[in-house]
Amino acid sequence: MNKILLSLSFLFTILVFKTGFCQDYAAELSKHREKYMVETHGRFPDQKQDFYEANERFKIIATYKKPRKPKTISVPTSGVKIKDYTEFAVVSFMVDGKKHKIMTYRPSPVLPLYKNLVFVPFKDPTAPQETYGGGRYMDMDTEDFKDGNVIIDFNKAYNPYCAFSDGWNCPIPPKENHLKVKIEAGEKVPLNGH
Repeated sequence: MNKILLSLSFLFTILVFKTGFCQDYAAELSKHREKYMVETHGRFPDQKQDFYEANERFKIIATYKKPRKPKTISVPTSGVKIKDYTEFAVVSFMVDGKKHKIMTYRPSPVLPLYKNLVFVPFKDPTAPQETYGGGRYMDMDTEDFKDGNVIIDFNKAYNPYCAFSDGWNCPIPPKENHLKVKIEAGEKVPLNGH
């Protein structure tokens, strides 16, 4: 009887902890998205944004490795400009028991306003039906990368401006960041297109 009560108590504790954690995360993500939507709406007032439900499966504890000799690459954009980025770290993560890798970048040159920005452009098989065909982005901070570990949160993936309007120079995710796994998290294709 004591073992059963102990087991039930343990399960109840886990349930309370997990439920509380989920609620905290959902609230944090909701706040993040509200801020992003206010910024986007200010620039594109007629656009209606859409998102996947918060999915903790895509908030992943990953590992990273910084290249010994980071390369600076010229990334074509959807417009006429070419933008330069320097490799920051290769992030390795697991989804559904399979390992995936994605390269993170720093703008080159680094502007004071973006001194800690780590840029993550990517494309996955949800495009172009569910997500923007040109790919999506995530922003991270250099401080997120500590002791070989980093949390990569695809729930915070967002669309480039090109998803909302023509005439922008949106970096096109490099081939090495074309993932083979569906990232059903973050921002979807705008509801009313452009």
